[in-house]
Amino acid sequence: MIVLAADKGFAKQLTVAAKAAGGSVDTHATLEELGAQVQAALVIVHLDGALAAISPELLARLTGDTRVIAVLPQSNLVAVVSIMLSSERLAGILVAESFKPNELSAMATRVVAGDIFGLEKSMMWGSQVHSILVGDYNEKAVAISQVSEFAELMGVRRKYRESIDQCLDEMLMNALYDAPVDENGKPIFADIPTKTRISLRMEQKAVVQYACDGSKFVIAVRDAFGTLERSTVLHYLHKCLHQEQQIDRKAGGAGLGLYLMASSASSVMFNVLPGVATEAVCRFDLDAPKPQLDSFGFFVERIDAAGRLASGPSRRLPGSQHPVERRAPDAAPQPKALIAVLILAIVATLALVLVAAWPRLFGAPHTAVTVRTVPAGAAIEVEGKTAGVTSDGSLVVRDLEIGRPYSVVARLDGYEPRQAVLQPTSGDNGVVLTLDALAPTVRIESTPQGASVEIDGKPAGLTPLTLTKLPAGKTIELALKKNGYQPVSTKLDIPGPGKETRLIQPLNVSDELARVRLTSEPSGAQVVQNGQVLAGVTTPAEVLVEASKPVHFTLTLPGKLAADIEPFTPGRGAQGIVRSGKLVDGVELTVSSNVDGKVSLKNVDTCQDQPTPSTCLLAPGPYTLELVVASDKGNGKVTKKIKLGAGAQEEKLTLGFVEAPPNHLLELNGTKAKKLAVETGTRKIAVLGTPGHDDPKKDVTVSVVPGATVIAQ
Repeated sequence: MIVLAADKGFAKQLTVAAKAAGGSVDTHATLEELGAQVQAALVIVHLDGALAAISPELLARLTGDTRVIAVLPQSNLVAVVSIMLSSERLAGILVAESFKPNELSAMATRVVAGDIFGLEKSMMWGSQVHSILVGDYNEKAVAISQVSEFAELMGVRRKYRESIDQCLDEMLMNALYDAPVDENGKPIFADIPTKTRISLRMEQKAVVQYACDGSKFVIAVRDAFGTLERSTVLHYLHKCLHQEQQIDRKAGGAGLGLYLMASSASSVMFNVLPGVATEAVCRFDLDAPKPQLDSFGFFVERIDAAGRLASGPSRRLPGSQHPVERRAPDAAPQPKALIAVLILAIVATLALVLVAAWPRLFGAPHTAVTVRTVPAGAAIEVEGKTAGVTSDGSLVVRDLEIGRPYSVVARLDGYEPRQAVLQPTSGDNGVVLTLDALAPTVRIESTPQGASVEIDGKPAGLTPLTLTKLPAGKTIELALKKNGYQPVSTKLDIPGPGKETRLIQPLNVSDELARVRLTSEPSGAQVVQNGQVLAGVTTPAEVLVEASKPVHFTLTLPGKLAADIEPFTPGRGAQGIVRSGKLVDGVELTVSSNVDGKVSLKNVDTCQDQPTPSTCLLAPGPYTLELVVASDKGNGKVTKKIKLGAGAQEEKLTLGFVEAPPNHLLELNGTKAKKLAVETGTRKIAVLGTPGHDDPKKDVTVSVVPGATVIAQ
């Protein structure tokens, strides 16, 4: 195997993981080190940095049966599909930002050894793997419910349980209705509408496996046909990613289902033994902050039943519709031995024909069997063929051979199928099949969400709430409560077995409160209510306020002027109140000074007493700027009128200090002090006598120097 990565540290991780898969590993940092032709069992390439765009050149150098695993810097479904489409040599994709060495080792083992099937390859050693057989639509619903209950028991969060349910549903629909083909390879359900398909059943059941080790949940579905092709998977994913019409509306279309799997799972793998089996595997990382695809692969089985590497097309047994695993061909028998084998086979076949035909030729006895079901109305199948419906609770099935065992299945919507084996006798024959009802599903939502739900006085959870353990057909007392809203009590009829109902209950605001919807242009503005910032609340938002009291909202957004909403007084229990604000770009004013002070702009609440240097966002127009200095060098107040235009503007104030002569004070702009901070230049300042020195007020002219102190004479 060859590892190609520019980053030395990451290259070491890739090399160690590759060695764990067996075989020798060569590590290179550049494509030039590999030479003009590359032949290996596997090339693992990190498409980042200097190697980010080398995929086409690398593929052109590969010879023989060399396969490639690409490692992308970040999760990107578009890039995954594009790279997989570039060449049949691409077996799988991993993501560097969530890289786990064991995942690369497992993927490399699949490629090199060809042993790909089985969920245990994706689980930590010791994790128990559970299995279910699914043959039709009703059994599919039971399987999804069973897996969902297991996930809930293992503490899997709700958002992951919903993704698991969705992926399992899509995988089973593909296995049950897209994969099956006849002996000529034609899809059995290709031209059958979806509504008709779900009432049909295949003898070959799909195998569902699932397991959880606390940090990841893995599900796999395996069919018995092996018809899935690599090009089909990538075609549908590319179509959903790049075309407006994502859903394939053909009767057998599965494109959107594959896209949903790739969008909600952490890993999606397809294992195929052509003509024998297809296994789809989805992994969900339960510790990930959000679902994102970090590994993808399509692998073909290369191990035969004897554990040997196999090649060539898949085979079916002559005359059989059931595919079998490929085996290496045995040595051809000698002609004499072959003739003897053929003679024995002909004799055995004639004997079997005679045994099978004997009852028909000489009249084997037949009888009738009465099949009763609880409840009535179930469809009865005998040996996989429809025999009728127990409309009044029973059905007489005639012309059954005495002594021959028959498989009988009863099916009824909303109930689990019930199966039995009966062997008719010469007397009265009858069998009773009691079907277990599937639990109904009740979904309870409220507007707004987060209301507590009580059923018959007992707490049940918070909306949105899904319940699957309520008795079918019962009427329950439902109560919804939420702070700030009026409580609601109502009755709800639980649907029949296996059915689903949904309740969306609007909540009215309490009489003491009112609900206000705030919007802004642009959206995402911070909401300030009565001078207090509402933490975490941004537009658009709905806010509960006290009724019959004035309320004042201000909307703020970085880089925009605050939008002030005119105060108003909402009525008791009022709803549907909408207030909007438009936030426009402001002009940035920066004020600095060579002397520390505090800057204020008159009549601008957001720009008051800000230390220098300070920045304010304002609308264009005239303003009065005021700088107040209070220090050991002197106090003072500088006032300056400015006018803002359309662009950013800076005002630099240069100050010096003026000191009064002995026994006198200075006065400027209403400030009296022994020392005054004054804007530089020629200034006229009033000199006052102190108590005991009744000198008259006198205006003197001084020349103020930046940062220096001047005595007023």
